Amino acid sequence: MALKVEKISNDQAEFCSLTIDEDMTIYTVNDLKNEISKVLENHNRFELNLAAVEEIDSAGIQLLLGLSRELMRQKKELTLSTVNGSVNNLIQSYGLVKRFNVGGVI
Repeated sequence: MALKVEKISNDQAEFCSLTIDEDMTIYTVNDLKNEISKVLENHNRFELNLAAVEEIDSAGIQLLLGLSRELMRQKKELTLSTVNGSVNNLIQSYGLVKRFNVGGVI
């Protein structure tokens, strides 16, 4: 499975850590979207780890934008905890640095 889910409950809000461990391309984003949507309504805060994502294309960026937009609409939080350099480069080249809260780049 390309998506690993770790649920952490605390006093403030239920927190969910998501790790994507494969490329985010047009060939994988539909499955990723389906897996991510299964956990969205049960949590208020999300951390997405993209350290293992070596390749990302515009479909992967669209998935990130759609996830961000949906969570903002629901008044939920999203942090990109760690991103691979190639993901960070694409985020920067699309001018989306301010759109995502990026914790660290490897």
